[in-house]
Amino acid sequence: MSKYEPLDNGLKKLGQSDAVGKAVLDVAQRLAGNANAVGDSTYEAAPSKVTAGWNNEERAGAVVREVDHHWKDSRDRILLRVAEAMKVRKK
Repeated sequence: MSKYEPLDNGLKKLGQSDAVGKAVLDVAQRLAGNANAVGDSTYEAAPSKVTAGWNNEERAGAVVREVDHHWKDSRDRILLRVAEAMKVRKK
């Protein structure tokens, strides 16, 4: 019987790698672009660090933020709708 043992150091290296940082930023940029296409606000993506792992290390992440707010986007939940649509289409 084998016992699962996490490779925390490997997961840390993976989560801090440039490749993962680029991948999550690419996804955030697509989300921001799609939100810009359907919304009235202006959105942008930026790299960000997230805290993860047993030792709470900083790892690669990204954020999508609204830089020019329009009230309709809040009412219509643009970012949530776009994220859901992307998940369904797996894009």
